[in-house]
Order: sequence, then C-alpha cells, then structure tokens
Amino acid sequence: MNLDLEIEFSKADIIKDVESLKNQIDAMRPLPADVEGRVMQKLRLDWNYNSNAIEGNKLNYGETTALLMHGITAKGKPLKDHLDIQGHNEAINYLIGLVKDPRPITETDIRTLHEIILGEPKVIQAETTEGLPTTKTMIVGDYKKLPNHVRTKTGEIHYYATPEEVPAKMEELMNWYYEALNNSQINPVVVSALFHHKFVAIHPFDDGNGRMARILMNLILMRSGYPVTVIKTDNKDNYYALLSRADVGDNWPFIEYIVERAKNSLQLYLKAARGGDIDEDEDIDKEIALFKMELKNEITLKEKKTKDIVIKVITNELFPLIESIITKEKKISEFFFSSSFQIRIYYKADSKDQYEYDSYPFADSFIKKLDQSYSKLEFESRYIEFKDDKNSFNSILKVYFEFDTYHYRFNVEQESNMINKLYHESFSIEEKNLITKVIINNIQKLIKDSLTKKA
Repeated sequence: MNLDLEIEFSKADIIKDVESLKNQIDAMRPLPADVEGRVMQKLRLDWNYNSNAIEGNKLNYGETTALLMHGITAKGKPLKDHLDIQGHNEAINYLIGLVKDPRPITETDIRTLHEIILGEPKVIQAETTEGLPTTKTMIVGDYKKLPNHVRTKTGEIHYYATPEEVPAKMEELMNWYYEALNNSQINPVVVSALFHHKFVAIHPFDDGNGRMARILMNLILMRSGYPVTVIKTDNKDNYYALLSRADVGDNWPFIEYIVERAKNSLQLYLKAARGGDIDEDEDIDKEIALFKMELKNEITLKEKKTKDIVIKVITNELFPLIESIITKEKKISEFFFSSSFQIRIYYKADSKDQYEYDSYPFADSFIKKLDQSYSKLEFESRYIEFKDDKNSFNSILKVYFEFDTYHYRFNVEQESNMINKLYHESFSIEEKNLITKVIINNIQKLIKDSLTKKA
C-alpha cells in the first residue's frame, strides 16, 4: 500500500508543532487526577454538544450539560434530541473502554458504536435513486441496504458508496488504517483526519455517519495519547466545505483543520497542567445558559397582570367561552317570556378604594370598549317569567372570572374557586366543558328549585 502522501503530510511544520505540544504534556505525566478530570469533562461536554448540534440537535449547551450532569430534561425540546445526546454520551463511555483495549479496532467495534449512538431501529426520511421522497427503516449497527445519497443546498445530489460497495470499502478502509497507524513516519492526527474523511465518503450507515466519523476520529487520537478533538458547530459550514474539497483529492486543508483543533485541545491540557484557568470566553456564556436552564425549571410565571394582559384574556379566552355558553343557554330560554345576558366588568376607580363597573349587553361591540385593568368580569344570565300562570318566576345566575396579580379564575356565585389559570395558560377543552356544564347545571337547579316550591 502506497502511503507516500500520508508520510509527506506528516512532515508539515504544523504537525511538528502539535507533536511538540504532546511531548510537553507527556513529560508532565502523570497529571493530577483533578486536572485530567476538569479538562476531560470540559472536552466531553463540548464534544457531546457540538457533534449533535452539527446534525441539527436543538438542545443548547446549557440544556446538554443539564441533561448529562444532572439528568434534567429541557421543556419543549423533542424527545429524540435528548435520546441522541444520551446515546452519544453512552458511545463515548464505550469508546473509553476501547481506548484501553490493546487489540486493534474492528468493524464489529464500529457497528457496536453505531448501535449505541442510534439506539432503537427507526423510520427515517430518504430519497429514491430518482430523487423522489420516501422513507426507510434503519436497523442500527447494520450497514445500509439502500442508497443514502443527499441533496446539497444547490440542489445537486452528493453520491456516497452504494450499499453493494460498502463491505469492500469498509474492509479497504480498515486495512489502510492498520497500515497507516503502524507506520512510524505518519502522525496519528493525520491518520485520524483522513480516516474521518474516508469514512464519511463511504457513509456506511443509513444515519449517524457524521457523529460516527467524529467518534472514530477521536478514538484513533485517544488510542495514540492525544486528547479529544472537538469540531465546533459554529464552524459547521467551513467543516463541510473542507470535507467537500477532500472529496476531490484536496486533502490537506481538512487535515490542517483537524490538526488545529487537536492543537487547541493540547493547549488546553498544557494550560490546565500549569495551573491555568481553562475556561474560554465562550464558557461564561455556557455557564449562563446552564444557569438559565436551571432557573427555568423553577419558574412557572410568564406574565403578570397588566391592562393589556387582562384584555387579552377577556378577548381570547372568556369572550369565546361565554359566547359558546350562551348558545347552549338559549335552548332553555324558550320556557321563559324573555331572557338576557349581561356583562359587568369591575375596575378600581381613580383615587378611590371602591370598585366601579361597566355594564354591557353581551355582544361583540363591548370588546372594543375595554380600556381598564379589570379586577373581575361578571356574567349574568337572566330568565324572566316562566311560562306558567300558576307559578311564574324569574331565574338569575351570576358567574365570575376574577383577575389577580398572577392568575385568572372561574367562580360560581356562593361557591369556592373552581378553575385557576396563570395568565399565559389557556382553558383546556376539558376545563371549558366543565365550566359550561357547571353553569347549565346551576341554571337547571334554579329552575327546578322554583318548580319545587309550587308543589
């Protein structure tokens, strides 16, 4: 196997720089356990976050840290994103075991890592060879059975190895890896970068190939005594562009990029070994993000009472609900000679301790007149003259929607609070049905009680 190009890459000055840094760290070993622990924790969190974020994971750094360090899940984020982070972290645990294993890395190890990262079999989006959308079932740990070519931003199709080619190309990749790594003239960082590109070019699995390439790159580095190398998500476009250049034989820019990332990790280790602060400027932002994540789990309030908030609740929540209730109440009103539905909205008068109210017949037009920070909305249903000459009576029911500093609530006259909501919350369908049922049942009770008196 001709490895002249790999040997030539390994003679570059930047390779000598990275070797010099590694030699300085090796001369200081064994490093104190707390130094090793702090650096590895930082690099591992960075690795978990960035490698998944590159693939579109929506968890931010703080949420990733909260999940891995404290088991806290992020509200409103997809379950898949949490599982991807956890699977990646478990794969790192498996990888650390492989680092300590003296035997050569095998394709079986690679398939096992893929199974750990991806977890359960899943259905994923795909394209046919004609470019038509389709779906396929991905079996974790198995090489692909269907093509997984991708459409680029320009609309062109980027072709990877066909399923039929994968077994031979993976065997070829592993043979190259064994020979290159055992050649003392070839630097391990060069091997790791080229392995990364060769693996991506094959794309042996249906999904997870990017994360696998970065994990295998770091497995090669760590087995050779180098620290974890992290590709940052904010440099994703450059990373992909350099891989594309390697696709057409221009390998050095991608190797140089990986060497720079390895150099950054080595400098971090050296700084920590000398007692320096390894926090980067961006780490402060990450700490703030984590702190915000922790605080969000303690916060329930999103809105506090203001005139605009109350008017929004009346307009968006209460008005449609009352309108629906009236539609049902009118089915009862036929037993009375007249009926009316009234709205009273109470507010605190200027410079007074007393409350005043605006009163309106229920209609769309009253919404336009809302202009106060209201304390209570009263909805009155009035039924006049039951159609019985021996027992003609009136029935009046009042219900309330009250507004305090943080909540709005539904009340029935002479009953305790029934439903309490924060201002950012809406009534659920079940709650709307319950409110409607309570009002209708109360009206029926009023009428039945009046009829009972006749007897």
